[in-house]
Amino acid sequence: MAQANAFTTSIRPGTPNFRLDLRAISLLEGLRAAIAIAVTMALGAILHIPLLGIAALGALLACFADPGGPVRTRLIPILLLGLLGGLAFALLPPLLAFAPACALLVGAILIFAGSLSRIYGQGGMQFGNLFGVATVLALDRPSPSFALDASIGAIFAAGAFWAALLTLGLWRMRPHAPARAALARTARALAALSLDLADISTNPSETAFDRHASQHRRAVREAIEQARAITLITFRRQGAASVRGNRIALRLATLDLVFEALIALSDSLTDPADPSTAAPALQHIAGFLTGAAPDIADDRPLTTPERSAALDQLRHLAITAPARTQPPLRAIAEHLSVLLTSSAPPGADPTLADARPPIIGTALQTLRANLTWNSVSLRHATRTACIIVPVLFVMHRIHNPFGHWLAITMILTLQPHFSATWIRAAERVGGTVAGGILAALIGLICTTPLAISLTMVPLALAAFAVRGANFSAFVAILTPMIVLLIEQIAPGTSPRLVALSRIGFTLLGGLLAIAANLLLWPSFETNRLAAASNAAITAHQAYLRATFASLTEPAQATLAAARRAAGLASNNLEASIARALAEPHRGTDPELRRAVVVDATLRRMAGRLVSLRLATPSLTRADGAWLEPWVPYLTNQLDAPAPAQTQPPLIAPAAPTSLVESLARLSRQVELISAQMHENQPDHG
Repeated sequence: MAQANAFTTSIRPGTPNFRLDLRAISLLEGLRAAIAIAVTMALGAILHIPLLGIAALGALLACFADPGGPVRTRLIPILLLGLLGGLAFALLPPLLAFAPACALLVGAILIFAGSLSRIYGQGGMQFGNLFGVATVLALDRPSPSFALDASIGAIFAAGAFWAALLTLGLWRMRPHAPARAALARTARALAALSLDLADISTNPSETAFDRHASQHRRAVREAIEQARAITLITFRRQGAASVRGNRIALRLATLDLVFEALIALSDSLTDPADPSTAAPALQHIAGFLTGAAPDIADDRPLTTPERSAALDQLRHLAITAPARTQPPLRAIAEHLSVLLTSSAPPGADPTLADARPPIIGTALQTLRANLTWNSVSLRHATRTACIIVPVLFVMHRIHNPFGHWLAITMILTLQPHFSATWIRAAERVGGTVAGGILAALIGLICTTPLAISLTMVPLALAAFAVRGANFSAFVAILTPMIVLLIEQIAPGTSPRLVALSRIGFTLLGGLLAIAANLLLWPSFETNRLAAASNAAITAHQAYLRATFASLTEPAQATLAAARRAAGLASNNLEASIARALAEPHRGTDPELRRAVVVDATLRRMAGRLVSLRLATPSLTRADGAWLEPWVPYLTNQLDAPAPAQTQPPLIAPAAPTSLVESLARLSRQVELISAQMHENQPDHG
């Protein structure tokens, strides 16, 4: 079990993230938020209309709801938030005045629906959380005036629509920019993978390669899938039949192939007894990709004399490299050559087909699939609604003007998994305390509505610029924005009191969120590790079958789909392991140790399959007949329980040495996985 313990250290358990990712800073996002919020507040100060602060609140939440990417994906959650949030502000206060119990029940239903919307991805999660925030704010005060509340709802919606107008008018001039930015992130992730592989190639060890695979392969696969999703959305709106569309599709496919070849290269370097001299080539690849990333993002030509010379040097390094590293290095050089010289893909990528699936039908299908108690998202939404109702009732009874921050903190902190909840609580509380201190200092300096409005410009610019870089920094800057916004809506409120109230209620809300996740249908990741391990094994079985089939009958589309599915399954397993490591019993659970070994072995198996395909020449039918019994043998060994089988012979006339070596290593890897999956299993005999 020493191997499992060593690999466990390579998967970082969930901890609060206080590091700043400088590449994720977006000044454009900050500028849009500053215009949307500060202009609205300034108009309210100049015209002496405090209710325009509600419009600024709508703009703030709309900017927060913006998931990024193509305009279409950005506008839908913003417009929905403006419309539904405006209705909540218009209808819930009168209902609260005349029928408080009914209003709280309706609020709980709306918060439940918002929490469940996370089933539609990151954009759905952001929209749902912020719609829950708008619902809590709408329930903050009873009001018998339908006309006034209708006006407030319209003002809130107008603020959100103002932010949407900025998105539509100022951020749509480069419709392919999000896809190119995603490709640039993929190129940088591949460069980071190459540099790390260069570092460990001079002193290889199983632990180092396992850490490398778990961190960098996962990051690259996530970057590729994000780029694929953004590209697909862009093509649906703009069409793929254009020079820019063709270039994006080809570059995405090419970067995916570079990733495949780098996996094969890492597999060829894993022998500690025979360290390779591949470090110069890997550093060369990293420099090439790092230099190309900005040009990919800005749609500039990649073909330059310097890059052509660098490509020639990489080809030379591939020729002079050890025999076992030559096939992947040659493949990488050819893929980078395609990246430089081609602008139209030789064949359509079936995963980027310009198809338009029915949005409503797909949404309903996703909803039906999650209407079961086995759904983590459904349990999370139920937990959120159940804990928010008593909180809203208590806040309604004590009439605290800042009590809504308790409910808001719980909505934004509660996560489907316990490990994620306490991490988010720590980040939010830490950011809020820092932001509260900053708000108190600003309140001492800015004493007029116009001064407060002007202060919102740098705050909004900074907050939304760092939103993707660090959550705690975002909360720290967002806190004084909300404090000053409250001051604009309700003049005369002490900024110090507002800041202290937000800090206190945020701390209490974080503690209640953690308690709720422990007491109400707790969702511990170790209970799902076995299912994640089995799903990863099944995906790799399909990948193994597709790889062996491609040796005699090339079928690139099938093989690419199987490789992608195996990579995604490994990513899902590693995400499950990372969540389990953040739970209190992480060091004693045998299922966790078993999953760690399975994941590491599957990563090695995937690398060996790529190496097998790149290093093995086209086989004859006789070779295919010799290989035929190996496919069921290897795949059956991964079944639970594995059937009793005799290993097929490794020796065959004229069989390539690389193929024999690969089969021997694959056999050892599947036997290790089989042993782990059957360890401590009950004996039913």
